[in-house]
Amino acid sequence: MPRPTRVPLPALVAPAAASTVLALRPIRRPFAAATAGWVASLPALEMPLHIGALVSATTASALGRRERHPSDLVGAGMAALTCAGLGVVLARHLAARPVLDRALRERAPGDGALQVGTEGRGTATATSPAPRHRTPWPTVLARPWPLPPHGVRARRGMVYGPDPVANRLDLYTCASTRPDGAGGVGAGSRADGAGAGSGGVRGVLVHIHGGHFRAGAPSRESRAMLFDHARRGWAAISATYTLSPTPESGFPQHLVDIKRLIHWIRAEGPSHDIPADAPIVVAGSSAGAHIAMMTALTANDPRFQPGFEHVDTTLAAAVGLYGYYGRLGSATRDVSDPVRHPASGAPPVAIIHGTLDTYTPVKGSRRLVRHLRAGSPNPVIYAELPGAQHGFDAVRSPRYLAVVDAVARFTDRYA
Repeated sequence: MPRPTRVPLPALVAPAAASTVLALRPIRRPFAAATAGWVASLPALEMPLHIGALVSATTASALGRRERHPSDLVGAGMAALTCAGLGVVLARHLAARPVLDRALRERAPGDGALQVGTEGRGTATATSPAPRHRTPWPTVLARPWPLPPHGVRARRGMVYGPDPVANRLDLYTCASTRPDGAGGVGAGSRADGAGAGSGGVRGVLVHIHGGHFRAGAPSRESRAMLFDHARRGWAAISATYTLSPTPESGFPQHLVDIKRLIHWIRAEGPSHDIPADAPIVVAGSSAGAHIAMMTALTANDPRFQPGFEHVDTTLAAAVGLYGYYGRLGSATRDVSDPVRHPASGAPPVAIIHGTLDTYTPVKGSRRLVRHLRAGSPNPVIYAELPGAQHGFDAVRSPRYLAVVDAVARFTDRYA
């Protein structure tokens, strides 16, 4: 009986090695190659410990065989270099937390203490609270894919508008939160009193997915951020919107959809234990970040609220993760580009981007931050994550958990 062909160790290590190289030195041009390289780099970028463990186990198994081949030494060398590169990637993950802490502490010129503009919600000082906890390594290693934690109630496939396909949302709330204050925020809530406590739902976090305006679905990205807010007493909503063949062909309908969602929260929220006057924070990833910032900069603009012009669509705050913030096409450049809208009415904003993003380069975030800081009376928080690429909110990596903590500290100021 013929012996099975043995796969050389270099061939087994090569995929992880290539992913690591692309994580450290991404392809930037042409765009198609850059996109392919970004996708190939995601395993090493977001799960360096898991990839490192797999490479180490594969190499140890190959070297432990009685019969060795000359290629095993080559493969072992590749494995050692790959693990060293993954160590650099992990170090960049760990660098995110101090960068985010510093961004939350720093104030733009002219900013004073943060004032929450709704009576009864209190004020926040210019000094950010200390980080809530350090990296939870057991979670990073054993449960990288975020699932709804115990005590979080999930209601999926809800409809907020006339199109049952485009206007869908998933709603996550703390199972023990009651509108009359009968319950607290449940097991998992913060011990420092930042949970819902006796006040029911504290606020609403809306997350808008990315996908180049043409693809995507609720609860695809930023799941850990959604679940964290729900656990702490927020109503966390992940919503989709009208998708289109090109970004411009769907404008302004995708923006109208999110404003319609705000209308739904105000009108229908009380039937889902959400107070009609709850503060609303809109966040987004990639294309969703563009919609989030446009929502923040066009509050109460009747052009984007057809049929519900009377609804107050002012936000308490907005958050953008690795967003695209440019125009959506030449025909709509004067209205679809966020920087073409006055910053004077912008709410507090937090923008977070990766320094190595090749899909939506960081220069777009810098451009928007300059525009906001030049004209907004409210805080503009900005952080660039060292070595982060596009799509860093898929799994519970050390970097993304630091982002989740930072966003929570930011939004808590406005609840």
